Amino acid sequence: MDYGKFADALNSGDPKELEPLYAEAFQVLCRYLGTTMRADYQDAQECAQHALVMTMERLRKGAIRNTDSIFSYLLQSAKNRYMRLLHERERNNFQDNIERYVPVEEQIDLLVTEERKNALQACIAGLDEPSREFILYWLEHPEARSGTVARHFNISVNNVWTRRHRIVKKLSDCVRKKINK
Repeated sequence: MDYGKFADALNSGDPKELEPLYAEAFQVLCRYLGTTMRADYQDAQECAQHALVMTMERLRKGAIRNTDSIFSYLLQSAKNRYMRLLHERERNNFQDNIERYVPVEEQIDLLVTEERKNALQACIAGLDEPSREFILYWLEHPEARSGTVARHFNISVNNVWTRRHRIVKKLSDCVRKKINK
């Protein structure tokens, strides 16, 4: 293609003369981006369109004087636009990926919480059967009132509070020892 004709058609303002030259240049740029840069067709079309529009503006302003350099200017412009497009996508994907990660502070809190949970489970497993059954009932029914617990285990309300206090103290000491190992 003679890009001198492209510049002349642009300067003359004749759309009949410019349209086939524009279409040919557009296809050349799309094939270039697809072949050389491995751009998908939609990205290649967007970048080719942008390169042609920018080149036409520069030609109208007289910024491109040598018609022999139009082709290389179009290729470079399309390539730069495609590289910018890739860079923007990469930057946006990076931001998306960062948001998927839990902040370090939360990770540490989760690890500490997980360690305490594991220690508590091990300590509960180490309790005698009546104590384990008693504390597991409290853990499964945290809203339960002492009267309800007393009826469930057939003990007095005072005995509920005494047993609960002793078992919680025992578990607290056990968890502290397991975590500080």
